[in-house]
Amino acid sequence: MTPAGYLRFFAAVLMGAASVSAANAQVELTSTQNPDGIYAVYITTRQGDCDKSYYWKISVSGGHVSSAGDSPMEASGQISQRGIVALAFQRLGQVANVTGKLARGYGSGSWSSATMRCAGSWRAMRQG
Repeated sequence: MTPAGYLRFFAAVLMGAASVSAANAQVELTSTQNPDGIYAVYITTRQGDCDKSYYWKISVSGGHVSSAGDSPMEASGQISQRGIVALAFQRLGQVANVTGKLARGYGSGSWSSATMRCAGSWRAMRQG
């Protein structure tokens, strides 16, 4: 290979490395989010004798979750900046554990309750 060929090859390698670095930076930016806001949560029972559907609102502030509005259940837990959901809903000694994923104001996942002997799925949408 001529010196000019080596120079072109080296330049191509550098440009490729720069492209990969830029792509990785973009992935890192899109993989984090601010989950704060009010969410409408729709819950569906798939197993057990619980009510077939529920609707609640939750508030997320600093990634920490609490109940919002006239919720019949007490919500607690957190949503990470990467959108990982880990919550619990409690009412009158009954507890439902909630897991899932949230991205761009929408989320979904599953829930289960050993105390109520029920399980199902959920979906959520940011309201504000």
